[in-house]
Amino acid sequence: MRRLSGFLIIALATSVGASAREAIGASDAQVGRAKVLVIGDSVFTAFNHVPSARKLMNEQQPTIFAVQGCQKLVDKGCFAWVKLSALDQLRKHAGRFTDVVVIGTGYNDRIGTAFRMAVLAITAEAASQGVDVVWVTYRQIGHVRGNSTTRNKQLSKLDQNVANLSVVDWNAFSEGKEKSGWFREDKIHLVTPGANGLARLLNESVAEVMAKRELAEVG
Repeated sequence: MRRLSGFLIIALATSVGASAREAIGASDAQVGRAKVLVIGDSVFTAFNHVPSARKLMNEQQPTIFAVQGCQKLVDKGCFAWVKLSALDQLRKHAGRFTDVVVIGTGYNDRIGTAFRMAVLAITAEAASQGVDVVWVTYRQIGHVRGNSTTRNKQLSKLDQNVANLSVVDWNAFSEGKEKSGWFREDKIHLVTPGANGLARLLNESVAEVMAKRELAEVG
């Protein structure tokens, strides 16, 4: 899916946002459903520890966080007690959110065919639930540089062919931010400034996807 331009987002919000939200949002409010589900591994567990990051997302749209260290995409986690994969979490939360699932899992997964099939399985499940997928790229740095580079190239190709997939470039957005105190010593896991930065990036990306969804509803 191609990402919408900032100008188009403003136009959409002005012309169709109010009517679409009135038509769609009222029923959501009645049943108390969230708009967004965030699924992630240990990088995304920062949302469990940084209240300001959770607040940033929830202020823009009601958000559910299903994040756990050592989570994998379609298999059980790398620790015995991590039993639910990202795909399991998506299925578990079916019907509890309405628009977008954010995927921040994958550092613990194999590259190549296994990763491609995992992306296809998750996007297919999301499509069956009528939701879009925002997939976060992986930091190409340190000991994960090689695998992350491969995964990001795979995501770029899949982004062109999977209708409900949008890739948000966390790798580019966070480049050099280790100098600004965003990360722990491994330059991958987040502290407060980095968690807030990730929340802002996700808000921007989710807004683009939701604007396009609203346009489709009106059209």
